[in-house]
Amino acid sequence: MIIGPCVVVTGGPEPAVIEDAAVRVIGAHIAQVGPAGSLAAANPDDTLWPARGRVLLPGLVNTHAHLARHLARGLGLRSAADWRRYDAALSPEDVYWAVTAGLLEGVRHGVTTVCDFHRSSACLDRALPEVVAAAGKVGVRIATCYGADEDDPPAERRAALEESAGFARDLARKRSGRLHGLVGARATSLAGVETLMRESLDIAGEAHAVHVELALDTTPAERWAGGIWPPGASPALWAHADRAPRGLVGALQGRGDALTATGAGALSALPRETELGWGSDAGANAPPVPDALHGWNADRRAIESHYLRLFVNGARWAAPHFGQGLGTIAPGAPADLMLVDYRPATEFTPETVLDHLWAGMLRAPVSGTMVSGEILLDNGHIVPVDEREVAARARECARRVWR
Repeated sequence: MIIGPCVVVTGGPEPAVIEDAAVRVIGAHIAQVGPAGSLAAANPDDTLWPARGRVLLPGLVNTHAHLARHLARGLGLRSAADWRRYDAALSPEDVYWAVTAGLLEGVRHGVTTVCDFHRSSACLDRALPEVVAAAGKVGVRIATCYGADEDDPPAERRAALEESAGFARDLARKRSGRLHGLVGARATSLAGVETLMRESLDIAGEAHAVHVELALDTTPAERWAGGIWPPGASPALWAHADRAPRGLVGALQGRGDALTATGAGALSALPRETELGWGSDAGANAPPVPDALHGWNADRRAIESHYLRLFVNGARWAAPHFGQGLGTIAPGAPADLMLVDYRPATEFTPETVLDHLWAGMLRAPVSGTMVSGEILLDNGHIVPVDEREVAARARECARRVWR
């Protein structure tokens, strides 16, 4: 398949911009990137996916989402107690349709990989199969876990950790390139961070990465006096890093862990050198865009960091799980791509592309999304599932959950 003609933004730490270009995809990977005319002439039998001059970007990696909370839209949940009641009300069917709807929302915004943190206490041992069934139906990449909460009774916390680890082992045996299991933990205190990591690593070992949600009531200046976890353990992914003490952030980066936060202004609470991914949490499965508060008075570092959050740092964490080259458009990289209907009226070059992104390039409609060489969104139309049916079934489930 040939995608073009388009403007290719290659991704990676130093993105190039290639005008009047095309990308040739063979199977699940990118085979060639070059001039549109030359690629089409050299491969006349290839199917053409018309790009019509749009901008082609690497697919996005959402590094922290609660996909099953999609059915909470409109409920106005705010407190931890509200969310516990909601999570406890979910059935396996609710989980499936909520996750499906949340993933479709992401496809419409160019999100090709999601790291999901799940909780549904009424169906602990039946929920994760529904999450991956939904991801398999939609066609996106997903890394998921059941989150053991610090406030759970010890036996329940252990059961949640074992459920995640067992499910991760099952997925690893199936060797699916798009489905991956993690071990999940949610800490509400600094003491809980230590306890949960010991328990998580005891179960996960070196076989599975740990996804930690930091639900801390702390400030960046608060002192962190904890230890460093064994260097042999798999690197962990830490959500809501902007809520963590800077000492903890430094310790995590020192051992090669990945950090993520939600919102466009999350960087302001962290040291400038922090490498941060982006996550949607329980919000829309879509990338953050700068708002008026953080937008037009930004320095160059903020603009560069915004690009790295969206296209580099999350992909770097996901690549060992889903394939090296994720987050780039280059021969050999996974064919995870999005077409954006962005028509710049000013110069669009490697020197200006980050400013275009900061100024709102991703507010333009996403017309096409591809994962592993498979088209999921074609000219604005969802391909793998009936989107109307998904919306109808999700609403039925939401009515039951809301009672």
